[in-house]
Amino acid sequence: MSCYQAAWEKLFKYMDIEPRLLPPSVNGFKLDPEQVRDALDEHTIGVVCIMGNHYGGQYDPAAEINEVVEEVNARKGYQVGIHVDAASGGFIAPFQQGVPPWDFRLNNVLSISASGHKYGQSCCGTGWVLWRRRADLSDHVGISVSYLGGKAHSYTLNFSRPASGVYSQYYKFLHYGMTGYRQCNDNMMANAKFLRDGLRAMTHGDKPRFELLDDGDEHCLPVVTLRLNPECEFPYDDIDWQHGISQHHWYVGSYRMQFNHPVSEQTLPLFHDAGAEESMFRIVVKTHLTRNMAEHLLDSFRATADFFDAVDFSVIPDFQMHHLRHKDQRRLTNHC
Repeated sequence: MSCYQAAWEKLFKYMDIEPRLLPPSVNGFKLDPEQVRDALDEHTIGVVCIMGNHYGGQYDPAAEINEVVEEVNARKGYQVGIHVDAASGGFIAPFQQGVPPWDFRLNNVLSISASGHKYGQSCCGTGWVLWRRRADLSDHVGISVSYLGGKAHSYTLNFSRPASGVYSQYYKFLHYGMTGYRQCNDNMMANAKFLRDGLRAMTHGDKPRFELLDDGDEHCLPVVTLRLNPECEFPYDDIDWQHGISQHHWYVGSYRMQFNHPVSEQTLPLFHDAGAEESMFRIVVKTHLTRNMAEHLLDSFRATADFFDAVDFSVIPDFQMHHLRHKDQRRLTNHC
């Protein structure tokens, strides 16, 4: 999918792998199982499902994709497996009730990766990979090295690395336990809902000021993703909004709906039904975001809205020319 993590770009280049990137819909941000069916062939190494993409926090429908892979493997004699990239969701989804199967309960899921430094509460650089069985990790990749009179198993590009992340993660496992991680998850999801409800209530005239793009209040990451409502026809965009709200000491990352192809470096639309020049922004809720901080963030959104509504953008020629140019590009992209 085009919403892949940056680590995959390194894999494509280091291992000389051809990526087949499937752009999702802007209305879902999820991998379409039928797109997967059409993309599978005898050269396919595997399918990657993302549990919590970093744009909107949605979970790919791994169970549905598993059914497609199962059917294609049986019909064509393939042995295509699934890797679940749970870099963000690996420490969220297990503590949410009712999430459809996404792990080794699915026959074709052979490996799962998770980042301990994101929602696992460990220090930066901590990551984990789990294989369904030892046979799924090739000896050409996971190697055994004779070292100081013993055998050391290694699956990294560098042999030596700090152990601080492992110790930090182990401490958090003992400190939090299942109950603690579940409480952290519930708190983050509640704060994300609080922000989402507050932003949904903001209007411009008789229209919602924002269009919510994330997956809602459950079965997703605690991420709030939205964009300025296109129906309001604001003379500014989400990138300008990022700069405006920064005056209140908040950094709310905004992005064009585009990405650079990891091989050709060509700039492509992130979604198949949205122009590459369109924009959005997101709020990533972590454990340190308190309810008081969330209330201040909403107040900052309201103050930024009041400021932009009071500005007469018609007297700023350079600003108008910049945004007219982007609007023309969006019209051209959508027309094509």
